[in-house]
Amino acid sequence: MSKAKVMTFWEHIYEIRNRLLVVLISVFVFSIGSYFIFPFLFDSIHSIVGEELYATGIAEGFLTRLRISILGGLFFSIPLFIFQIILFIFPALKKAEKIFILILMSGTFFLFLFGIAFAYKSVLPISMQFLKSKEFFPDNVSRLISYEMFIGFFFQFLIGFGICFQFPVVLIILMKLGVLQVDFLIKNFKFVIAGVFFIAAVITPPDVVSQILLSIPMIILYSLCIIIGKVFKLGK
Repeated sequence: MSKAKVMTFWEHIYEIRNRLLVVLISVFVFSIGSYFIFPFLFDSIHSIVGEELYATGIAEGFLTRLRISILGGLFFSIPLFIFQIILFIFPALKKAEKIFILILMSGTFFLFLFGIAFAYKSVLPISMQFLKSKEFFPDNVSRLISYEMFIGFFFQFLIGFGICFQFPVVLIILMKLGVLQVDFLIKNFKFVIAGVFFIAAVITPPDVVSQILLSIPMIILYSLCIIIGKVFKLGK
């Protein structure tokens, strides 16, 4: 039975270059697609704020649409990027390691999607209602919401939730590598709760509702990591 070919350093570099090129082409193609579907995308975004937005510069419309299109290209290319990583590292892995990486990569992607969906469907509408409350806008004060700033706020909010939901993936990796122990996670649970609320306060708008709605899932995911660590004997 022939052994697998051992690649040289430069062969690895060329392979990385080719795989990055595939991803960059994907980003370019999806960015073009996102540019043309932007009106449909904006309807969903505008339904959240529920009132008229205003542009303050002649180039604001084009530049905002361009930035969101590139962001869409990056987002839709994530599955291909993950797939390219898997193809690159798989030849050097054992069967058990391949299974672990597949589960981990899948979990990363779906947690990111879940974080975005949770923010869009549950947290952002409540946060917008709170921030637009009449208690914060006296009768003699009118709102003039910037188109560019709201679009930026919208995507920062969603991506922030998506990134925060990667929290359990990081913990599982650290436990798998032996950097963290399950007992340490249990012992420092109260400090983690304080840290989670601090992170939620930084990422979300300055309202308590959003902070609580982000903190609760993160604490649940932290607890789930402890259970996974116990069941699969990670962090020993």
